[in-house]
Amino acid sequence: MPRYTDSTINAIKSRLTMKDVVNSYIPVVSRGGRFWAKCPFHGGGNERTPSFSINDKDGFYHCFGCGESGDMFTFVMKMEHLTFPEAVEHLAQKAGVELEVTSGKTEKKDRSEIDALYDLNQRLQGTFHYLLMSSDEGKRAREYLERRHVSSEMIERFQLGYAPKGSFWLHDFLISKGYSDDLLRKSGLFSQNSYPYSLFQERLVFPVRSRQGRTIAFSGRDLSGRENVPKYVNSPDTPVYSKRHNFFGLYEALDTLKKGDSPALLVEGNFDVVSMHQAGITYAVASLGTAFTEEQADLISRYASRVDLMFDSDEAGQKSTDKAIMILQGKGIECNVHRLSKGKDASEILEKMGEEALRNDFAPSETAFSYLVNKERVKYNIRTPRGKSDFLKAISPFLMGTRSSVERDSYISSLSVLLSVPEETIREDLEAGGDRFGGEEADGIVAGNSPDMKFNRASVSIDLYAMLFIANHRNLFRQYRQRISFGDLRDTEAQIIYMALENAMRNDITSSELFLSLISDERARNDVATSFELDEYRNGKVSALDEAADRIALRGMEDQRAVLSNQLRSFSDSLDPDQIREALERKAELDRDIAAMRADLFRRTRSEE
Repeated sequence: MPRYTDSTINAIKSRLTMKDVVNSYIPVVSRGGRFWAKCPFHGGGNERTPSFSINDKDGFYHCFGCGESGDMFTFVMKMEHLTFPEAVEHLAQKAGVELEVTSGKTEKKDRSEIDALYDLNQRLQGTFHYLLMSSDEGKRAREYLERRHVSSEMIERFQLGYAPKGSFWLHDFLISKGYSDDLLRKSGLFSQNSYPYSLFQERLVFPVRSRQGRTIAFSGRDLSGRENVPKYVNSPDTPVYSKRHNFFGLYEALDTLKKGDSPALLVEGNFDVVSMHQAGITYAVASLGTAFTEEQADLISRYASRVDLMFDSDEAGQKSTDKAIMILQGKGIECNVHRLSKGKDASEILEKMGEEALRNDFAPSETAFSYLVNKERVKYNIRTPRGKSDFLKAISPFLMGTRSSVERDSYISSLSVLLSVPEETIREDLEAGGDRFGGEEADGIVAGNSPDMKFNRASVSIDLYAMLFIANHRNLFRQYRQRISFGDLRDTEAQIIYMALENAMRNDITSSELFLSLISDERARNDVATSFELDEYRNGKVSALDEAADRIALRGMEDQRAVLSNQLRSFSDSLDPDQIREALERKAELDRDIAAMRADLFRRTRSEE
């Protein structure tokens, strides 16, 4: 994240006044020698008497109604839902100030590279759009969009484009425009293993734009009809783009979301986003070739207090819904679920029945709790004691992931009536957690945790188990960091503890009290403190840690094999014989290592029984 120089900040403040910045969002009036406005934070601009005072001389504001105060950067951060560096960039552009970062030559070079990638993506978006709208090659894509009933308004709104046929056309085109191979290798436009093979050819192109409107990546839908070609290809992470931190359609949805009247609607794919916007539901966004992430939940919560889910009606869509619910619930974000009845997804309904049918089918929704209850009660006979127990086991991760005690009590009260079981009995089962329910997941619903809940043994992942064990035996960290790296961990809480262990080792911290002070995350700190009192961590056998390390390593090898298999399946036509042979040899090596580790783990498990 860039750190801008004091001269940049001062230059912006010298060219813009606090009054001018506020007045660009809400009307400002002069009264009694001071400037005033109706507070946009607590009154929504509907106050009878302005309470928002602007001190233009010192560059500050203060609301006498809600107590909000700050400077022009704080104001823009709140109004635009930006980080501080983003607010600086926003105001610098408004003021015509050139940005300077407090950095050495390397960081200045990185900044120059980032600016060049933004420029490349923006220009390429225009090229793709031109090819779609005006070229003979784009005719197939235009006909495809027409068959899917995508309107010209949506084509322009989302700046859809077309990437023509040819493995190396894009590289040759960009080189002719003066871009260097060094920059193009980092652009995410080409195969990482077979540069300069273009990822985008014979594809309808969806530009991915940041919330500031800058094109940061692309997603392409195959139009060739060839077998063994992925239907969708998405840009990999680059210096200007991260899948985990962005959405397709967020920029296009911002105008609606900023009004504060609508939830954010999370749908499954790019075409679903376009379809929903075309139907007038202009607050739809989609993940980008990945499952919904905690980072995306943090991002969308800046703009909406509620997130609605509308994934495909198939089994994969239901699993995605379950996992998204758990992430949102764990972060205290209200969640509702929509289920379409007239088609598998929004784009199918738009294509077959039109916008009005999609609007009408979309209207009904239910709370996340009702969705889970209705889904799980179909699976279990809740008239029997066993059915009631299994049903509660399936719902328990959602209840345990609920931050608000009031909200959780309300759910327990509803379940008490549904199951004809006393509320206290339900609470006892929930508190028993790992002893009665066992395991890390319940019927596909990922277990969660939150800062104000007790340590839940049932929700401990293999990553978190390993880090809690090492936190109790910190002298082992130097040895086991050779087997478990930060990048091997998927559990966010485990990553937080890993960094604390790293800091403790580097600073020679041995005290448990000081070690806990290194953990800023409340949930992680509470779980580590609790683990100090649990025998399984305090006095556990090192063999259990060895097994956890091996299982983490096995998972990593399986991921590598899956990536390698996908590359062979997707890009075999573009690889030369030596590359194919090398990939096959590497896959065979992974197969052997995975089989050997699985066998070793199995033997150890049997020997301990």
